[in-house]
Amino acid sequence: MRILETYGVDFTTFQLEGRARGWWQSHLLGRPVGSFPLTWDQFTRLFLDRYIPPSQREELRFQFEQLQQGKISMTDYEARFSELSRHALMILPTEAKRVWRFVAGLHSCIQATMAREVEMGTSYQLVVEIAQRIDGYR
Repeated sequence: MRILETYGVDFTTFQLEGRARGWWQSHLLGRPVGSFPLTWDQFTRLFLDRYIPPSQREELRFQFEQLQQGKISMTDYEARFSELSRHALMILPTEAKRVWRFVAGLHSCIQATMAREVEMGTSYQLVVEIAQRIDGYR
């Protein structure tokens, strides 16, 4: 069972406040009776369309595509990667693509060591942990 897909919309909308809560309540009232609940992807698109202008989303997607570890710590790189990757869902349709893109932005010496993890289908979280360990040895 996919937790985000099953409970994500309810959990997220429960936490909305102020104008966002009003927007969501108006949206619900405008839906036909008996409509299927929104999927996480549908909700995300609606929310982003409402609160983050397309030009800003394009800029964030561009920043994501250009992201490299450079001189920042592994922890900061992973945090920035996670933050920006929300705006690149079309680029990262699978966990394997997410892992590949994360590794592609690492220092070249860490990338070489991580090639096996990419090929083996290692989970994103485990790849991050391995990269952090390798970075700690450098």
